[in-house]
Amino acid sequence: MATKYPDEIPTNNFEIAEQQIHSTFEKIIIIATKRRDQLLVQLFDIKQDNLRKEITRKKQVADLENLIQQLMETSIQQNQLLKFQNDQMRQTRAEIQKHGKETIIPITSLNTEGLDSLIEQLEKLGSIQDMAVPYRKKTEPIRRIGGKGSKKGELYFPHGLTLDGDKIYIADTFNSRIQIFSTEGKFIHEFGKGQLKAPHGIALHNEWVFVSDLVIGTVFKFSKTINKLLNSVKAGISHPHGLTTDTNGEVLVADSNNRIAVFSSDLRHIREIGKDKLKSPTDVKINNNKIFVADKNRTKNIHIFSKSGDLLKSFIKFENGEGIMFMCFDLYNNILISDFLGNSINIFTKDGQLIHKIKCNDPTGIVVNNNFDIICASWCDHVINIY
Repeated sequence: MATKYPDEIPTNNFEIAEQQIHSTFEKIIIIATKRRDQLLVQLFDIKQDNLRKEITRKKQVADLENLIQQLMETSIQQNQLLKFQNDQMRQTRAEIQKHGKETIIPITSLNTEGLDSLIEQLEKLGSIQDMAVPYRKKTEPIRRIGGKGSKKGELYFPHGLTLDGDKIYIADTFNSRIQIFSTEGKFIHEFGKGQLKAPHGIALHNEWVFVSDLVIGTVFKFSKTINKLLNSVKAGISHPHGLTTDTNGEVLVADSNNRIAVFSSDLRHIREIGKDKLKSPTDVKINNNKIFVADKNRTKNIHIFSKSGDLLKSFIKFENGEGIMFMCFDLYNNILISDFLGNSINIFTKDGQLIHKIKCNDPTGIVVNNNFDIICASWCDHVINIY
C-alpha cells in the first residue's frame, strides 16, 4: 500500500504546519533509512565487482548512485536530518508570510509517486549480512606503523587513536607523549612530553586536542595547531580511559569510577552519566545523537544512553567482558570493538549482530575511516595495524 503524504498544509497556522512536517518526516525517515545502509553496501559490493564493459552492470551502478544521492537528503545523521527539517520549516514559514492562505508546500525533493517507488526499491535491497561486505577480505594488516622504542616514530604500548583527515593521533602511553603520523606511516610530530605521564584516550574538537591520562587521573586540553597545553582538570576522576567530544564541544570521559564524566570545552565539570549503572567504563562515543559506553560489565558490555543520561539499552556480550577496550563507528553505523583479551577486532551491526572478526594481538585503540580502513593499535607489538 502506498504511503500517504499530505498535498496541502494550512499555511495560515505555522504550528499546525510544523507538526505536519514533523509527522511526515518521521514516517519517511523510518521507512526510507531502514534500508539506507544496505543500499550503500550494495553499491560498495557492485563497485568491487569486475565491471569490465557490462553495460547493464554499469547502469545498475549509476542507478544506485542516483538513488543514494536522493537518499542523502534524508540522511540518518541527526545533524543533517535536523537541518533538512529546519530548511523545510523556513520554506513553510516563508510561504505563510507570502500568501497568508492555503498553498501547496513541498515536503521532499521527490514527488509522492517517486518517493513510494524509492521506498519499494529500498525494501527489496540487501540483507543484514551485506553489512560485512567492506570487511570480508580483511584478515591481515596491509601496513604497520611504529615499532618498539622511544625514538620519534617508535611506540611503547600505544592505546587511544583518533583521525584528523589523513593524520593519525596516537596516545603513545609509556613514552608519555602523543605522536602524529600520516596514514601512510610517516612520522609528523610529537607533543605532550613533560606534561603527560600515561596518555590513554584522545579526541579532537575544532582546534583542540583532549587527552586522558590514566596514571595521574587528569584530562588535558592542548592546542591542535601549536600543541601547547591550554588547560587540565582532575575533578574527582579516578582512572580516565577513553574519551570523546560532542558537537557542542562537551568532553565525555569514561571514568573507571563507574560513570561518564562530562566537561565543557574549557574543562569545567558539568554532570555525570551512568552512575550506579556502569561497572568500569573503558570508552565512550557518540553516534546518532546517543551516547555509547563500552563497559567491563558481566552481563552486557555496550550501553546506550540518551543525551540527558537516561539508559536506553544494554546489549552485546563478550565472553570475557574484562577485555573490552575501545570502540568506534563506521559510515553504516556498525560498531567496531577491540577485545584485548580475545585478541580480536569485532564488528557488530548497530543492533548487536556480529558480522565479522579480525585477529589482532592485544588490540587497544581503534578507528575506521570513510574507506573502511581499520586502524588499530596493537599493545604488545607496539605498532599500529592498518587493515
